Amino acid sequence: MRLKTSRVAAPVAAALIGLTTVALAVAAPSGMTVDTGARVRVLAPAPQATIRGNTVSTAVSITNFRLNCALAGTANRSGVGHYHIELDHALVNMFCGKRVPISMLNFAPGKHTLIFVPAANDHAEDKKAEKKVSFVYKPSHALPRATPLNLGKPSVRIVSPRNGATVRGGFDLTVAVRNFRLSCALYGKARVRGYGHWHANVDTTTKGMMGMGTMLGMSCAKTFHVSLAGIKPGKHRFFAILEDNLHAPSIGAQATVNVTVR
Repeated sequence: MRLKTSRVAAPVAAALIGLTTVALAVAAPSGMTVDTGARVRVLAPAPQATIRGNTVSTAVSITNFRLNCALAGTANRSGVGHYHIELDHALVNMFCGKRVPISMLNFAPGKHTLIFVPAANDHAEDKKAEKKVSFVYKPSHALPRATPLNLGKPSVRIVSPRNGATVRGGFDLTVAVRNFRLSCALYGKARVRGYGHWHANVDTTTKGMMGMGTMLGMSCAKTFHVSLAGIKPGKHRFFAILEDNLHAPSIGAQATVNVTVR
């Protein structure tokens, strides 16, 4: 899965195993492909469009496939899932909305390529259905680049829910981070020391490439809403894992909480 968030933006998998070329794995690791039956049509940007702002507005039409990000990270269901957007073959995020803005922060002017890939709940991608479009980035006023931060050792802890709590219908997984700056704009970009985001996983962090199979979503805020759709009643463990911009847990910090789902 080349991320392969609300619940699921230079190669993605690079961080995954410490190699630049592995950046694609988060979006489409070998052996994690699927036939969703989806049909994708890119509505924006137009092929070879010139983008003078610092955000690329994307729009897609996806038919024969039901988009439902609330089920990401849970068991696969036929004809249901989400889609990934990759920028220059690096995962940005997972999406269910038909219109998505993509930040060009830390990207050089020139030709770039967006890739739109349908994916199952476990983030396995339907490579046969992917669509690509290239554009030219010629900003009138480029954004200042994010530069490395000299911070201490990053850490994360789960503020709520409390360990042993009972949850129903859905809940907010809230974290507190230290010595780490959360950034949505850097999803899928090259690593920048001190920056990244966090992934929310359920029950395990080892299923699929880099644990993406059980990733409910990613967040650059202090809260991620867990819908509990597709999660069976009973005892479950939820994880908050600090990730670098390439969606790899290279930061080396995570927190867990055990709750009972009713």
